[in-house]
Amino acid sequence: MLSDPYSLPPLISNQLPVAQPLFNSLVIPVHQGTNLQERLTSLLPDLLGQQLSTQAATASSNGKLNKCHILYPDVPALANLHQVVLVRTGQVPEARKQIPAKLDEKVGVLVASTIKSLRSQGSKWIGMAIPEVHIATTTAAMSLALFDPAYAKTVAKPSVAPVVFPVMLANCQLLEEATTEAWEQGWVYREAQNLAHCWMDTPANLMAPRAFATKMETHLGPLANVTVTAHNMDWAIAQKMGLFLGVAQGLAKPVHFLEIHYHGTGARAHTLRLVGKGVTFDMGGIDIKPWQGMEDMKANMGGAACMAATMYGIASLCMPISVVCAIPLCKNMPGSRAVKPGNMLMAMNGQTIEVLNTNAEGRLILANTLYYVSTVHCPSMLLDVATLTGAMAVALGSTYTGMFTNLDSLWSALNCAGNAQHKLLWRMLMHPEYHKVMCKSRVADLANLLTSHSAGSCTAAMFLRKFVGEPVHLDGEDDTTAKDCALRVKSLGAPVHYAHLDIARVMSSKAGNGYNHDGMSGRPTRALIAYVQQLAQAK
Repeated sequence: MLSDPYSLPPLISNQLPVAQPLFNSLVIPVHQGTNLQERLTSLLPDLLGQQLSTQAATASSNGKLNKCHILYPDVPALANLHQVVLVRTGQVPEARKQIPAKLDEKVGVLVASTIKSLRSQGSKWIGMAIPEVHIATTTAAMSLALFDPAYAKTVAKPSVAPVVFPVMLANCQLLEEATTEAWEQGWVYREAQNLAHCWMDTPANLMAPRAFATKMETHLGPLANVTVTAHNMDWAIAQKMGLFLGVAQGLAKPVHFLEIHYHGTGARAHTLRLVGKGVTFDMGGIDIKPWQGMEDMKANMGGAACMAATMYGIASLCMPISVVCAIPLCKNMPGSRAVKPGNMLMAMNGQTIEVLNTNAEGRLILANTLYYVSTVHCPSMLLDVATLTGAMAVALGSTYTGMFTNLDSLWSALNCAGNAQHKLLWRMLMHPEYHKVMCKSRVADLANLLTSHSAGSCTAAMFLRKFVGEPVHLDGEDDTTAKDCALRVKSLGAPVHYAHLDIARVMSSKAGNGYNHDGMSGRPTRALIAYVQQLAQAK
């Protein structure tokens, strides 16, 4: 049995003695135009500040981006402090000053790169003079996350895993009690994204449906107010999940349908439901994918990983909210039993679906899952995350996650959460014009793919929406063709606030920068946690 590849250093709180700085290295970001001597004198204890400001006088003051200056103190009373690293963050344009998240993200990336370098040099205790505690913590947690699986290639690794903690700017002491909560909260945000990144990067032979379910039981099961249930194939048959079972029939091993329930203490009336696509390897089925990039299809369960990691963050922060997360787990493989182009499958709602392309499997398993969640768990809000369409990668690239919703309020709340975590969203509308051209079939109620190549992401989102409900206008108006529409399952009375997030391109980060590791990204886990936290705290 291979050990869990995910590890983080322990969290250091403010309970340590602070007679003198405990850190060996101190990292201070400096913007262009800053007077180094004045800044050091104002931030550091008198003797140390004076000594280092003298050293800084020889440093260039142009503040070019990515430049570092290392200062070496020689103060017997502060013998633990070996070096002070000034990280140049460049010029801060006025436009960026108006968007704190962008500024914080820039500083975080640069400081994270510095921490990685200090780690490789053997620094054991690192202080960060970043005033925004949440950004400081998430920077530290992501930059120190060690993805060191037993199956990885043998490489030289740092012998010391350092501990990083924030310091007060005035006297370089540890944070006061009042800011400890923000520090621990930021750590949970990054820990959750690190988990999603790790699960997505795990090779598919070690992350089969059963293995994924087991990991969720291991990581989430012990948390307070969390219940993890892994349903088997017999259960899926009893639920008449024909689309899910049809996709999975090319796999010899059994499928699993995972449910994660969290009911926080003092939960408010919101009934939030999350759905994540859990195809642990997508070969395309009979319509096999080209070989280029197929190794990344181990992360076709990125939606499931992000949603499970979001549940980890929700439970770890003890949010007062009720959440159910549903994850269909299978593989999409070719084989003698695999579903074939032209086959017909039946959905839970009784509709028939013609499979025109077996590589459009995500919408099939999500359709069953969305209908199950909508009818059994009666959500007031429903979000799904999936690596669904290559068309989204063409439309938005790796910068934005495409978010489909016709609800202005839901878009505004999620976009605000995404901006705060610098995990950017781009709004897409599920316009009824796409419904007119959507996935028509001569022999079934629907087909799983358009015969043309246009509007692939939009028509896929419209396909999913049909299994959540019919549009109802929140203001009671008849016009349900454009914005501000919720959905209602015909058999139920309450409207559902629904959004679909397509992460087909943002799932990976080919070039690691700062705290973003090369490989899978774990996006948009932090944005989802921030949104749920806003929801839980709303009156």
